[in-house]
Amino acid sequence: MFANIKHRYRFTTLILSCVTILTLILSACTPAGTANKPSQNTTGKITNGGVWIDDLVNEPDSFIPNGTVQTFAQMVMQALYSPLFIGDAEGQIHPGLTTRMPTVANGDISQDQKTWTFHLRPNLVWSDGQPLNADDVYFTWQLWKNPLFAASNTNIINHIQSAEVSSDKLSITFHLKDAFAPFLTAWTDGGYAPLPKHHFESIPPDQIKKSSDNRSPSVVSGPFMMSESKPGDHYTLVRNPKYYRAAEHLPHLDKIIFRAVGNQATILEDLKSGAIDSAWFLDASKIPAYKKLSNYQLIQTTSAGYEAIHFNENNPALKDVNVRKAIALAVDRQQLIQVARQGAAQPICTDHSSAYKPGYQQDAACPAFNIEAANQLLDSAGWKLGPDKVRQKNGLRLEFQYSTTANNAWREEDETINQSTFQKIGVKIDIHNYPASTFFSTFLQGGKPGNYDLAEWSSSYNYDANDAANYACDQIGKSNFNWYCNPALDTLFGKEQQNTDPNARQQVFNQIHDILLKDFPTATLFSPNDLSIAINGTHNYKPGPFVASETVDIMDWWCDNGTCPAKG
Repeated sequence: MFANIKHRYRFTTLILSCVTILTLILSACTPAGTANKPSQNTTGKITNGGVWIDDLVNEPDSFIPNGTVQTFAQMVMQALYSPLFIGDAEGQIHPGLTTRMPTVANGDISQDQKTWTFHLRPNLVWSDGQPLNADDVYFTWQLWKNPLFAASNTNIINHIQSAEVSSDKLSITFHLKDAFAPFLTAWTDGGYAPLPKHHFESIPPDQIKKSSDNRSPSVVSGPFMMSESKPGDHYTLVRNPKYYRAAEHLPHLDKIIFRAVGNQATILEDLKSGAIDSAWFLDASKIPAYKKLSNYQLIQTTSAGYEAIHFNENNPALKDVNVRKAIALAVDRQQLIQVARQGAAQPICTDHSSAYKPGYQQDAACPAFNIEAANQLLDSAGWKLGPDKVRQKNGLRLEFQYSTTANNAWREEDETINQSTFQKIGVKIDIHNYPASTFFSTFLQGGKPGNYDLAEWSSSYNYDANDAANYACDQIGKSNFNWYCNPALDTLFGKEQQNTDPNARQQVFNQIHDILLKDFPTATLFSPNDLSIAINGTHNYKPGPFVASETVDIMDWWCDNGTCPAKG
């Protein structure tokens, strides 16, 4: 779940070519995503220098790769860590710390797709000057599979049977238990970058995310390194002179300040005063106000994410599929899109937006908004209206806590709309929201019914449509926060992961959708368009659709005359 909390004006064109990492395996193509127009005129001479200020609407909870599902943390990690493979604004994957993309043709992937070799660039170093090599990659996957570390996503790592490092430590070969085409995505973008073995090997795995490195990493490999960490306020990153692309005069900026404002209203005030250079995941309800900012350019792109209500099946009432389906039938997607999102969303009912090809199913059997059908379903299932107009059965009441990330106006509008419509089917909703740092850690991971019953957030699946992370049985409590398990789905996940034909793979995804639209572990609301903004005088700010999103090309950001416009 690379839980992207991921909005919203001027539609861009979706480029669909080399449609998946599975195709990449058999050729040199990489998956396509969203075509992002640059937010500014990128003509003119690039000048290094400047301090760029970016507002984060959610507080990051960890800067340890694969230590969190939170998108805002992963965006900062893109600046701090260099991954083996790196995405761009179009959703294309390129070599990062590696020298080339692995393919069957160049011998780096075996014909049966069970053996993968990654070749690292020579003379790589960490920010403290220590060698960065394949030993670090080996240490990293061993750490991620250790349950004491509690990695945010082990779905891909669990496919590794063994690995060995070459004698020169410039390559690592992975042997998988089974053919697993999306393996590359486990190593793409800074949120899944290698960790420094020499720094972490002496720390017990269960203590790493409790250490000071969790919010203030001291040994990194990316274009920037942490200079000042003030959780709840700001994170200041400065140029890393040992970055592997330093000879290319990258990064262009001297410094980036990520301000954890935690409030959309604060972002708007910062924009009005010219205090920031950029912000991402903007509030769709404020689109008219953003359009009035003559010194900023508003950017809307197609999102890879799907916004959904997630049902916690630890709750006995929500174990009843009739209850989950009835709630899904009571979701008025059109009203949510037009009112809460002000039209800045695409209607979908599955977990794959149109950014995924294969994955997206245009003809999915979406449940129509139908209050009458929802009531009939609950009546037939024995849920009777009580004197307080709340349905009951065998001592259970259909009264649920509904939560999302705090201080998010359009999500709060979602909650209000859904609360009203659910009331019409005898379901009472109590709203209680949490800061993102709490929501995506102790709240979801706790899975406590009566505390977490219905929760709304947006998810996407990295650079590949493989959706096992959110729904596989072995991901329960890790990234499957629905506490939902269906062995038939696990079988289908295996089929799509091993299938190299895009058309055949789409058929498997369609079968997955059929099950999800029968079991309703979630009620998908829509695919929110990504909405971001950048001030005039800044360049190469081009958010992408996957994982690092806003910061995919952060090493290429630059400002006119080496001076960024924001007043700070």
